[in-house]
Amino acid sequence: MWRSSPTWRMELFSRLPYLNLYPPSKNRCFTMFANLRQNEDAVSPIVATLVLIVVAVVGAVAVGTIMGTFSNDVADQTNIGDVAGSSSYEILIGGSTTVQPISELLGKAFMAKNPGVKINVQGGGSGVGITSAKMGLVDIGAASKAVDDSELTVTQIGGSAVVVIAGSGVTVQNVTKAELNTFITAGTVPGNLTSATKFVQRAEASGTEETFAQWVINKDTKSLDAYTGTWMTSAAGNAGVLKAVQDNPTYVGFVDAGYALDATGIKIVTIDTYSETTSKNILQALKDDKAGKTSTAYPNGLTRPLNYMTKTDAQNSIAQKFIDFARSPAAIDLFNEAGMYSILEFS
Repeated sequence: MWRSSPTWRMELFSRLPYLNLYPPSKNRCFTMFANLRQNEDAVSPIVATLVLIVVAVVGAVAVGTIMGTFSNDVADQTNIGDVAGSSSYEILIGGSTTVQPISELLGKAFMAKNPGVKINVQGGGSGVGITSAKMGLVDIGAASKAVDDSELTVTQIGGSAVVVIAGSGVTVQNVTKAELNTFITAGTVPGNLTSATKFVQRAEASGTEETFAQWVINKDTKSLDAYTGTWMTSAAGNAGVLKAVQDNPTYVGFVDAGYALDATGIKIVTIDTYSETTSKNILQALKDDKAGKTSTAYPNGLTRPLNYMTKTDAQNSIAQKFIDFARSPAAIDLFNEAGMYSILEFS
């Protein structure tokens, strides 16, 4: 966003995953205040911490506004060639852990062609990507879900799908959506997931979890946080969920297909009457989605877009060139390497 190293932005951005970016449920609010009342000595430090966070965020936004105005004036007069001889122009991308692997591959390829630009990629989840893009903490936010926000310019760069995975100790056969629903909401283990003991959800606001929750519960559900039985557990990011299932042979969870298709130590669960979960079938489902057709290759509800987001009133010409590169034919092989699909493959 600006030429000096954005160390303070990365520091503040790194803390965003620890903040609850969505309004807590009524029960969680009651629990929070009950706990505070039981430990009055903790109230002052907590309030003080919250005040410091607010001050930091407000300060970040203020500095971002000032610096963003300056950098935009400069960027409007700059192209990639102008910065090829320096190494001081840095683009910070943050958000979805689904989009993170392809962002890293795109960043490496872009930097190879444009040595004057440094691409720094961070994770955090789709919720962090949306919030940090709106706050100007990142140049490009990433989300693995549909985003409709008047403050953001949203550009779809590709598509992917969510898959259900099980540990090596679980006997896996076709499982229905209704059976998965009952496992999550009531702890009833499906007969086709023999030996399963825990279901792993995401620990942070996640486009992957939102896609899965809307499919397995209903279209108005954004997370599985309401289900807190002893059979539920959580892990951070796609990589965290994958590792939890790999390390615990009786666990079941969900991740982006890009994390699962070539992974060891897990089994991919086949859903309903759909055939084997393969890269080819997921791509066909994305094509069917685009055409407005019900797919027979993979559940439509488990496919989703991969989006980049920029702050509408703080456009950056170098960031836009990177987004254009992500949508170019040169990026197709990089998407496939990450187990995902370029927008050009199904649009």
